[in-house]
Amino acid sequence: MMSRIALRCEGCENPFTARIGAAPTDLTRFYLLCPICGLPIRGRATGQELKEFKIEFEDAERMDAEIPRAPVVTVDPSVPAKRDADSDSGLGSFTMQTFLILLGDGLSDYFSDAGTAVDAATERWTGVRRIWTYYLDKSWILFDKAGKSTFPDWVVASTDLDRTRSAYRALEAITSRIVGTRAIGSTIFLDRYRRKDEAAIRVGSYGDLLRQDVADGRTQTLERDLFALVDTFARNYDIWALGRLPRHLPDSRKSSIIELTLFRDDFSQLRDLYQQGFELVCKSTRFVVAAQNTVKRGDPNDFGTGVPASLNAKQPPATLKAFDKLPNASRLAYVSAVPGWEGLTNLLNNRTRNAIGHATAHHDLRSGKIVSDIDPAGTPYLDFVGYVFDVFDAVAAAVQVLRTARVNALLD
Repeated sequence: MMSRIALRCEGCENPFTARIGAAPTDLTRFYLLCPICGLPIRGRATGQELKEFKIEFEDAERMDAEIPRAPVVTVDPSVPAKRDADSDSGLGSFTMQTFLILLGDGLSDYFSDAGTAVDAATERWTGVRRIWTYYLDKSWILFDKAGKSTFPDWVVASTDLDRTRSAYRALEAITSRIVGTRAIGSTIFLDRYRRKDEAAIRVGSYGDLLRQDVADGRTQTLERDLFALVDTFARNYDIWALGRLPRHLPDSRKSSIIELTLFRDDFSQLRDLYQQGFELVCKSTRFVVAAQNTVKRGDPNDFGTGVPASLNAKQPPATLKAFDKLPNASRLAYVSAVPGWEGLTNLLNNRTRNAIGHATAHHDLRSGKIVSDIDPAGTPYLDFVGYVFDVFDAVAAAVQVLRTARVNALLD
């Protein structure tokens, strides 16, 4: 729904009307700019039920009634908007009107994906979180209890191999639903990776490596970290959910999005999600390059003599242990050098990671961009939300990579 609220800016003391898109929420942080002096005014929306729903503001006070001919500002935390839009403005005004203009015939596909993702991240995730908590603790009675209450077709397993398969099927049911139908790059990557893995597992040294990683606790540590990260993404889904939108935009509408601003203010949380996801996906590349090395040279530790063209290094790492110590950009370069695997690395932008991780990085509310000393031109906030969505897509792929490594380590 769109609420009209009469406000007075506490900076310039002028009245104006705010048209605010509102939806049930535990907490939504948004902002608007005073249409007279440009002062950023932060807001908070809370309440799942209409009777308890409320909107609060900083640097602006509510007025009893609208002032005739007072300026109007439009914001909607759930869709990009134009701050000077009014009821008849078309693009950037009403929520559904903006979605329809941007998505056209793809509107139903977008909302189908979005609805499935919300259900997965909220309703379904609760049960899968319990399954994985008990899986990691090896509490098998409670593991099966949680499984049967979450999935009607749950089968009680008696071996570590079957329990591992069940746990990962449950986790992938969530991550795939959240990512949706536009995961083209990661789908191609996973298809090519599985082919490599199927060939590599026939070589004894590859299976030995995977079993040794389990014996050393390396695999379990990554497993716990990935589960915790998916949990954090799911619990904060609302703040990055709109990152799906750029994937659904037809080419003819991609320029239209430049005119709009996403008036949300969750930068610190988004930055943490991006950085943590980036780091863990890079750690998972150990298993990916191990398969490639095995297929190409018969040894998971053998990187050959060549170096990816994008790197300045004179020689490749001598072992996987040395590979693990490389900078993230270098590890990704080895992955992207394999045809088809760029579908994973294209989801990870090292330049963006460096820019948003810089100490000076902040959300400039006046411009609606993420700016820093090393990126003064800034990145539109909506673009950054899309990058966070991309990272989750990569995290979902990393879950499947880890599942393959974990299952292979248990095979006879």
